[in-house]
Amino acid sequence: MKIFSVTIGQTVLLLVLGLAVGLGANTVRGKDRINLSRNYFPLPPVVAPPPTAPSPKTEGATTQPTAPESPFRVVELKEVLELFEHPNAAMGVHVFIDARADEPYLEGHIPGALQCDHYRLEDYLPNVLSIAAAAETIVVYCNGSDCEDSLAVCGDLLLGDVPRVKIMLFKGGWQDWKKAGLPEATGREQ
Repeated sequence: MKIFSVTIGQTVLLLVLGLAVGLGANTVRGKDRINLSRNYFPLPPVVAPPPTAPSPKTEGATTQPTAPESPFRVVELKEVLELFEHPNAAMGVHVFIDARADEPYLEGHIPGALQCDHYRLEDYLPNVLSIAAAAETIVVYCNGSDCEDSLAVCGDLLLGDVPRVKIMLFKGGWQDWKKAGLPEATGREQ
């Protein structure tokens, strides 16, 4: 019985020491430290798609949103490219937002795309919201169809009072863009 209580005591002591070392190391990391009070996995808000008026051809039939799993308008590469090549795109009429983290964004992104990492919103969202407010359309993308970060950033934009009708979700994202051999930018956009 004495061995058992000694083992429990040593285990508790190791846990306390490990916690103290971990918290101490996190404190000295400065800007890169882990924010212990932050929710790193918030769920995007659930927003119902807007009601659609039935067309004369579909009178009485039920209509489906573009993508049932997404409350946002999902766009394909063809439409994204049209917006990118639009003459007013350079004037901020069509804004592209890359929802990936620093390393992949800096390695390559759609030219002119703003970065908005959902897990570091305090670093990006104020600038993105100020630019998005004047835009007609906002195209949000991340790595591709398996990436959920773009959906999360779309929800973040809604919480920042960006009208849902402006927000488009480029589901194919960076993978489709790169696969098509379209222009790429590296580094930080200004």
